[in-house]
Amino acid sequence: MFTDIVGYTGITQTDEARAMQILRTHNELLRPVFQKDKGREIKTIGDAFLIEFESALDAVNCAIEVQYLLRRYNEDPAISEQNKIRIRVGVHLGDVIHRENDVFGDAVNIASRIQPLAEPEGICVSEQVFHQVRNKLQMEFQLIEGVHLKNVIYPVGVYRIILPWSPKYEEKEIGQSTIPIKRRLAVLPLEAGDEYFAEGLTEELITVLSNIKDLRIIARTSIQRYKGTTKSVVEIGKELNVGSILEGSVRKTDNRVRVTVEVVDALNDEHMWASSYDREMVDIFSVQTDIAKQVAKALRMKLRTSEKVRIVKKPTLNIDAYSLYLKGRFAMHKRNRQAIGEAIELFSDAIKKDEKYAKAYSGLADCYLISGSYGYGEAQQAYSKAKEYVSRALEFDENLPEAHISLGFLLEAFYYDFAGSREQFEHAIKLNPSNSQARHWYAINLAISNQIDQAIAELERAKESDPLSAQIGTVLGGFYTYEGRDEEALRTWESVLRSNPNNVPVYLNRGVYFAKLGKKDEALYDMSKALSIATEAVEVKCLFGYVHAVLGRLDEALEILAEVKSLEHSKKEYVSPFYLAVLYAGLGDNEECINYVRKSIEDKSAEIESLIHDSMFERVRPDPRLREMLEKIGVSLVARPAAKKSVSPSPVAYS
Repeated sequence: MFTDIVGYTGITQTDEARAMQILRTHNELLRPVFQKDKGREIKTIGDAFLIEFESALDAVNCAIEVQYLLRRYNEDPAISEQNKIRIRVGVHLGDVIHRENDVFGDAVNIASRIQPLAEPEGICVSEQVFHQVRNKLQMEFQLIEGVHLKNVIYPVGVYRIILPWSPKYEEKEIGQSTIPIKRRLAVLPLEAGDEYFAEGLTEELITVLSNIKDLRIIARTSIQRYKGTTKSVVEIGKELNVGSILEGSVRKTDNRVRVTVEVVDALNDEHMWASSYDREMVDIFSVQTDIAKQVAKALRMKLRTSEKVRIVKKPTLNIDAYSLYLKGRFAMHKRNRQAIGEAIELFSDAIKKDEKYAKAYSGLADCYLISGSYGYGEAQQAYSKAKEYVSRALEFDENLPEAHISLGFLLEAFYYDFAGSREQFEHAIKLNPSNSQARHWYAINLAISNQIDQAIAELERAKESDPLSAQIGTVLGGFYTYEGRDEEALRTWESVLRSNPNNVPVYLNRGVYFAKLGKKDEALYDMSKALSIATEAVEVKCLFGYVHAVLGRLDEALEILAEVKSLEHSKKEYVSPFYLAVLYAGLGDNEECINYVRKSIEDKSAEIESLIHDSMFERVRPDPRLREMLEKIGVSLVARPAAKKSVSPSPVAYS
């Protein structure tokens, strides 16, 4: 445990005698508490104490007692404002090394970094401490989002303990919030015989609950992993870092639906609320609304007027249109060419039933965005249709987060309107702070604007809402390498592979990383693994060619180049000029690399943040022609410090 007096340095500079008296009083008050709570004083560092305990619970109890003691001292009318003593406390759990009556090690360093994060008269604890004490204290904890501890390689989650006088935090900026663990909620897949309806209703509940801004809802992509799971609520809670879980079942028969749900405390597996609804299908939206209200009540939350309006609003009055929409979402999530075609038909049929159904238009826009970006159709035509449909969606519901996200992606990827895109992402996040997709794409937008630190913070927030997302983890790992945080990148990619062992983008990113370090065996293993999963993917072949070239295996690289060029000339398959630019970059052919970069910018396949930051293009980046091309689309190249050069491929490659 580290403690530190708030503002002590300033006091010593203005009134040294008063500073010494405050320090003496501080020490006299605190030392008896340390001894009573089994704390061993290691040393004092100016106005700071370093204390060791035998258990995390002893340390936290001591921290709380100390703050209560000083609070009572400060409330004494005899104590003037200038003589009040306010401290910050940080607590961490880890191994230490004892030497000559002192302690050393990463745990000590981390504790010292956590302490300044506490507010005056506050306490912050590391995630390790939180998991040890959360079921043993009647205290509320709030996760502090986007924490980066200076000179600490491994990411450390930090929680603030809510004391009676703790300031209440409101969201003031994009992504700046602290949410109590109990208000981090996962909606597990509803059990049912009718798969499309159960998945659709699960997703709709996630959407409705996301209208409550003081809740953090785990994204669909992460909770889908628990479909049919045998894991306990407590296990799931720990894996997703949530304090509450909603689970249940749905049965649909003809025009009737029966929904049974319950909210469970994920910390101790205690039931907080449960209910059953046996209604006509036309009442399904009322069921969703009541569930949202009851969840808020169970978590002791007061709904804002705007939130009440949002959760009561019915997206359509036509139940047939609603069923078609759910079927469309079910098909779209499969992402393959046939399923996207089916989803387009289903969303179109839903609109025929209700021509003002905003969500159906948004679904159509997403289908065409997928079609254009996955090469299922001609990109320009697909993106034009996407813009048409997303505009209709916003015409009928200007506060539909999904539509703003789609429009943001479209403005960035197709129109190179980065400022307009940013506005859309920021608005979507304000409407739904839990939306991981909005934060993910917002992060890429920030990277294009050379704001890598902020981009990483947004990706980390996205990962909190969607902890098992392979795509977010892959991108986050790549962005870590942009900042030279390679150990964090490797851990992040390894984490993705634990839950997604066949994830191609991770193998590609890590393979190129190893190639740049000259780790031949590791690089070839990862690239071969990626190609074995995606055997016909041209992008994978181009990146494999790049790796061969970097490793000095020119014959293999040239063989891949010849194969890809033959596909390009035959026009039997779309070959992204961006990935040909990558391959030529590996071969050191700057002329051809620049040529294909130009083509990729023209046909909208360029990954702009990669051109700006990625080590793959470091040889060509000084070329004034590249700078000129980027400036034409409103992008500036900023020289990056040598220590922060990335050894990773584009983190969104093939994702």
